[in-house]
Amino acid sequence: LKLSLRVPGFECAPPAMAPFRLVVAALAACSCIGSVAGRCWESSSRSIKGPFVPHRQDVSEADGWQEALRLLMRDGAVVLTGLVDSAAEEDFRALAGSLPARLFDGTSGQGVRLLSPNAPVNGVHEELREAKRRGLYEPGSGLEPHTDGYVYGDDLPDFVFLLCERASARGGANVLLDGVALLDAVEAGNPADRGLAAWLNSTSVDLSEGGDTGITVGRAAEGPIVQWHTTASGRSRLKWRRQVNVGLTKRLAMWKPLAEESSEEVAAKRCSEVASPSYLSLWRPLPSTTGAGAASEVESKLRDFDAWIQQASAVAFSEQSFSLSRGEALVVDNYRVLHGRAPYAPPRDEQAGGGDASAGAQNDERRFWRVWSWTSEGTGVPPDGALSSNPLNDEVFGDKQGAPSRTDL
Repeated sequence: LKLSLRVPGFECAPPAMAPFRLVVAALAACSCIGSVAGRCWESSSRSIKGPFVPHRQDVSEADGWQEALRLLMRDGAVVLTGLVDSAAEEDFRALAGSLPARLFDGTSGQGVRLLSPNAPVNGVHEELREAKRRGLYEPGSGLEPHTDGYVYGDDLPDFVFLLCERASARGGANVLLDGVALLDAVEAGNPADRGLAAWLNSTSVDLSEGGDTGITVGRAAEGPIVQWHTTASGRSRLKWRRQVNVGLTKRLAMWKPLAEESSEEVAAKRCSEVASPSYLSLWRPLPSTTGAGAASEVESKLRDFDAWIQQASAVAFSEQSFSLSRGEALVVDNYRVLHGRAPYAPPRDEQAGGGDASAGAQNDERRFWRVWSWTSEGTGVPPDGALSSNPLNDEVFGDKQGAPSRTDL
C-alpha cells in the first residue's frame, strides 16, 4: 500500500507497504497539520493573500541565470539551485559574494545593473553568535517576517541573497510575504480596509529604527509605509518596509527554539496568538503629528495594518513554508517581499546548556551567508557606500556615543 496525501504546504507519505496502523497514524497527523492552516484562515474574516513559496531555478542549465532573474522580477523571490557540486568542498563565503554579479550581469534583457559589486558578505551564523552575546538572540529562535537592512533607512538594499551552507537539523523553514498581494487584499476588503489602503499610500510616518524600542538607532527615515517609484527601466516598483520590536517578539511562540514541540505545533500556537495580536512593527507617528486625537488615529491605522501582516504571516508559517538545502540560495526583492524564519533546533551544545558555540557545536549549527545588494532598479546606494551586510556592524551603524548597535535578527 502506498499513500501520498497532500495538505496545502505539507506532504505525508508513509513508506510503501506500510502497516495499516502507520497509515492511520499518518492520516491523523496530516489531519492535524491541515487543521493548523484551517485555524489560521478561520481566525479572520479577511481574505489573506501574500504568503508564497518561490520557484526553484537550476542556474547550471542553459539560460538558467536569465530565467532566475525573470522569476525574481516577476514573483519577488527565487531559489537558486545548481550552484555547487554536493560532493565538493566549497568556499561558501566566496560563493555568496559572487552571486549578485552573476545574477545582475546586465545580459538578461531585464535592465538591471548591479551598483554594489563590492558589498561585503556576512555570515549570519557569526552574526547570531554576536547577537546572543548582546542578549538579542536565543539560539534556535524564529523571526517574524521583516525587511533586511532597515537600519539603513531609505537607503536599504533592494535585494537580499541568503546562501545555505548547512541547514538546521530540525525546523528553521523560511517564509515569504509578498507586499503586492497583501496590499491587493487590503484594497479589495470592506470600506474600512479600502480606507486603510489609501491611508498607507498617502500618510507619512516615522520609518526609523528607534532606540526607545530597544532596537538599533537606525538612520532617519520618514514617509508613507507604501511607496511606489518608477525604476530606471520604466517599471513601477513597490517599496515598503517592516521591522519588528524584538522585545515584544520574545513573547511569541515563534521566539522559543524547537525542543519537544514540532514545527506544526509552534505554527498552531502562532495562529492562536493572532486572534488578539500585540503591535509588533516599528512604525510610529511622526513627532510633528500634533494633538492626541491625530496621534491616536495614526496609531490605530498602524495597528490595523500590523494585524493584517501578522495574520498573513501566521498563514505563511502554517502552510507556505519551505527549506533550503546545502548550496541553495534564496534571493528576495527586499522592497517588495518580507522574509522570516521558523524556530529550529539549536546546536547540540546549546541544547545541553553550553555557552558560546564550540567547535563541536559549529559542526551542526545552521550556517547561512548573506549579501545585501543595491541595483539600478532601486532608489540609490547609501551615501557612504554599500559598507555592510550586517546590522550589528558598529563601525557603520554604531551611535554617536559609541554604544553597540542593537537590532533584531
